[in-house]
Amino acid sequence: MPRSVHITVPPLSYEAMVKLLRIPKTRQKQLRAMMDEARARLAAEKLNSTSVTSAQEEKLDNASAAS
Repeated sequence: MPRSVHITVPPLSYEAMVKLLRIPKTRQKQLRAMMDEARARLAAEKLNSTSVTSAQEEKLDNASAAS
Protein backbone atom coordinates (compact mmCIF):
# COMPACT_ATOMS: atom_id res chain seq x y z
CA MET A 1 0.00 0.00 0.00
CA PRO A 2 1.50 3.39 -0.96
CA ARG A 3 2.18 5.94 1.74
CA SER A 4 -0.20 8.87 1.95
CA VAL A 5 1.16 12.24 1.00
CA HIS A 6 0.18 15.49 2.74
CA ILE A 7 0.73 18.63 0.74
CA THR A 8 0.60 21.78 2.83
CA VAL A 9 -0.18 25.16 1.36
CA PRO A 10 0.34 28.46 3.15
CA PRO A 11 -2.89 30.33 3.96
CA LEU A 12 -4.05 32.83 1.38
CA SER A 13 -3.35 36.49 1.98
CA TYR A 14 -6.22 38.94 2.40
CA GLU A 15 -5.67 40.33 -1.10
CA ALA A 16 -5.64 36.86 -2.68
CA MET A 17 -8.84 35.89 -0.86
CA VAL A 18 -10.60 39.09 -1.99
CA LYS A 19 -9.57 38.46 -5.57
CA LEU A 20 -10.65 34.81 -5.38
CA LEU A 21 -14.07 35.67 -3.90
CA ARG A 22 -14.52 38.75 -6.14
CA ILE A 23 -15.56 41.03 -3.30
CA PRO A 24 -16.35 44.60 -4.45
CA LYS A 25 -14.37 47.46 -2.92
CA THR A 26 -17.40 48.98 -1.18
CA ARG A 27 -18.16 45.66 0.50
CA GLN A 28 -14.49 45.29 1.45
CA LYS A 29 -14.70 48.62 3.28
CA GLN A 30 -17.86 47.51 5.09
CA LEU A 31 -16.31 44.20 6.11
CA ARG A 32 -13.12 45.90 7.30
CA ALA A 33 -15.19 48.36 9.40
CA MET A 34 -17.08 45.45 10.99
CA MET A 35 -13.84 43.67 11.81
CA ASP A 36 -12.33 46.82 13.34
CA GLU A 37 -15.43 47.26 15.51
CA ALA A 38 -15.34 43.62 16.60
CA ARG A 39 -11.64 43.86 17.49
CA ALA A 40 -12.29 47.02 19.51
CA ARG A 41 -15.11 45.29 21.42
CA LEU A 42 -12.93 42.27 22.16
CA ALA A 43 -10.11 44.48 23.38
CA ALA A 44 -12.53 46.38 25.64
CA GLU A 45 -13.98 43.14 27.04
CA LYS A 46 -10.51 41.77 27.66
CA LEU A 47 -9.56 44.96 29.48
CA ASN A 48 -12.75 44.85 31.60
CA SER A 49 -12.36 41.17 32.41
CA THR A 50 -8.85 41.69 33.80
CA SER A 51 -10.07 44.46 36.12
CA VAL A 52 -13.01 42.33 37.29
CA THR A 53 -10.71 39.37 37.90
CA SER A 54 -8.35 41.43 40.04
CA ALA A 55 -11.31 42.77 42.06
CA GLN A 56 -12.56 39.22 42.64
CA GLU A 57 -9.10 38.13 43.76
CA GLU A 58 -9.01 41.01 46.27
CA LYS A 59 -12.36 39.92 47.69
CA LEU A 60 -11.12 36.35 48.02
CA ASP A 61 -7.97 37.51 49.79
CA ASN A 62 -10.01 39.66 52.18
CA ALA A 63 -12.41 36.79 52.89
CA SER A 64 -9.58 34.40 53.75
CA ALA A 65 -7.96 37.00 56.00
CA ALA A 66 -11.24 37.41 57.93
CA SER A 67 -11.44 33.69 58.69
